[in-house]
Amino acid sequence: MTTKPTEKEIVITDFRGKTITLKKPVERIVVLTSYWAEILVALGAGDKIVGISSYVAYDDYLPQSVKDKVVVGSIFKGVNIEQIVALNPDVVISDCGYSKADKVIEQIENIGISVIGLFMKTIDDELKAIEILGKVVGAEEKASALKEFIRLRYQYLLSKASMIPENKKLKVVMISGSSIIKGGQLSVYANTSWGRSIEDVGAINIALKEFPGEKWPKIDFETLASWDPDVILITSSVSKMHKVLDVIERDAKWHILKAYKESRIYVIPCWSSVGGVLDWGPRDIIGREYIAKVLYPEIYKDIDWRNDMETLLTKFYGLFIPKQAFAVYNIKWKEIVDLTDSEVKIPRKVERVVDLITYETLIAFNVMDKLVGVSKYAKKNILVKTAYPNITNIPSPGSSFSLNIEQLASLSPDIVIIWPYKPKIVDQIEALGIPVIKVSLYSCNDIKRLLWVLGVIFDERDRAKELINDMDYIVNLVQERIKDIPEDKRVKVLYLWSKPTKVQGGRGTVHEFIVLAGGINIAAKDLPNKTYVNVDLEDIIKWNPEVIVIWYHAKYDVKTILKDPAWATINAVKEKRVYKEPYYEHWNMDAALFILWLAQKLYPDKFRDIDFTSIANEYYTKWYGVTYTQVVGG
Repeated sequence: MTTKPTEKEIVITDFRGKTITLKKPVERIVVLTSYWAEILVALGAGDKIVGISSYVAYDDYLPQSVKDKVVVGSIFKGVNIEQIVALNPDVVISDCGYSKADKVIEQIENIGISVIGLFMKTIDDELKAIEILGKVVGAEEKASALKEFIRLRYQYLLSKASMIPENKKLKVVMISGSSIIKGGQLSVYANTSWGRSIEDVGAINIALKEFPGEKWPKIDFETLASWDPDVILITSSVSKMHKVLDVIERDAKWHILKAYKESRIYVIPCWSSVGGVLDWGPRDIIGREYIAKVLYPEIYKDIDWRNDMETLLTKFYGLFIPKQAFAVYNIKWKEIVDLTDSEVKIPRKVERVVDLITYETLIAFNVMDKLVGVSKYAKKNILVKTAYPNITNIPSPGSSFSLNIEQLASLSPDIVIIWPYKPKIVDQIEALGIPVIKVSLYSCNDIKRLLWVLGVIFDERDRAKELINDMDYIVNLVQERIKDIPEDKRVKVLYLWSKPTKVQGGRGTVHEFIVLAGGINIAAKDLPNKTYVNVDLEDIIKWNPEVIVIWYHAKYDVKTILKDPAWATINAVKEKRVYKEPYYEHWNMDAALFILWLAQKLYPDKFRDIDFTSIANEYYTKWYGVTYTQVVGG
């Protein structure tokens, strides 16, 4: 006679076919694989994780609170049973069926701790795993939403693939990048989840046809040459992508292949560093979209895999890692997305840059040696002049507003970075065959997008991540101190630009800086979709701001406002709360410093212990190599 589970009991069958009964949704989990940890986070159960494997700690798609949990070993090198026992988990979640996984599971089960064994061979397996984990942590509704996100995209891929005629299908081989670096035999993907992804999107996986019963068969180069695939896909970590492609570029034997001659060798960025798109777990569907797009760009032209990645990370992971952090890597080029959402193909390794807008940030990325041309305004910029005195020797073909196209062409840049204020100038540059990176910023998140895209362009993702972390640290410090200020007690702020009656509307970076500092942009209500707007003084008197801030570069100062009787009735003037902002750059991570400075001016009592100059000096020293005091003087 079979005993029925009680109403509160959870009964699931794992991928080993083992039935596991839990008395209630679990509260304490040890997870031994990063992609299952990602699912737990996506289900809102990251706080239930109490122990992790050594590899989970390096997953950039997991919050630091998860990566900081106790490390108990791994399914590859074994686990510390005593540590697991000490954590008192309700359940352990692990891969099964390979390496030392089954032995590790047996050890854990022998001490009376339940283990859920999972293994992904197909997207259906992934959906099943999400459903199981949703039940285990009591998050079935979230599990359903995540499954639907994946299922809809997978069905779309299959529907498009079904329309590709057999005689039009590309012949593809997927090769492990590490085997290329190592030399000797090549490890190829056959009867595995990733190997079958090629067939899912409508191509022919030659290795799967030749070795239908094997997962990762090894072949010699002569076999690869005899197959002579139309396209070669290479799996690689983000950190080793260039190394893999450099091996191919240097080795002439690869050059006889059709895929090399037609420049159809691509890297699929894998695993858990930022930029990695293909991994088991929720990001697997993004990796399949990536593969579909590089194999059949016209057939899958409606797919925006980067946007899907950003949506997945924002909606389910609670992370803002934007589409600009992700690129397509080809043997000859990489494709990035700029700040206008344009896809731009640039050299795989960028060595020569003309920068007409983000030159201060290039200092922070430590890539000024790649600068061959710069905006004329850079030569007057006090930060650039102080941190990079050699700027006087860099040619200037003009600016984003007025450009000498002939001089630009003579500099032979790999890319031009520009503010697309004048589309005609952008068109002229592109007509020369020079890739253009367009920068347009309206928010703090846009600044983060810029940092990510520069990180991708210069292969400095880790530096971009650290820049953003430092920026977030300061902004979060401000947010924590102002969080309890009621809306009706927040200070009303007016920001003035090049003349006293040109104000900041409700659109643009400075508007958001005011909000993040705890202020209310008093002009935003009447000018919600405007950036810089000329208004009448009567409008300013009507708004009656409590604090007025003047643009650093304005040719007038605080006295201009305080001594003008026409402004005398305004509260900010009466209370002498009119300030000229200190030096900072509006379009880079300096924004964090302005937010801190402004918050101090708005709410001095909450920031009395904060020494702005000390923080700014530390920030500038780290990122620009000079102190803030050196830049501004004093």
